[in-house]
Amino acid sequence: MYRDKLILTYRALLETHEELMERIINLGMLGEFAEVNKVFQEGDTFKFDLSMFRDSKDQNLQLLFDLFDRLEETMNSLANINGITEEELRGF
Repeated sequence: MYRDKLILTYRALLETHEELMERIINLGMLGEFAEVNKVFQEGDTFKFDLSMFRDSKDQNLQLLFDLFDRLEETMNSLANINGITEEELRGF
């Protein structure tokens, strides 16, 4: 029961991690990188990497990166301490 809740919590953190990553990219593309954003047209695809935004001067992005990094550290610690496996995560 405890382990099940732990795995479900970890999965929720994974979803939050992905959502936060998406929000960092979107905020960056509407702020500091707005000029680059104008080049893209509807239907265009591009694989963004967070490292593109890491050195941003935008204080809000830096705050989100701090949260992102702490979340990643917490998730890594939970996985290591509890031996959470990919198989367990897929099973829920």
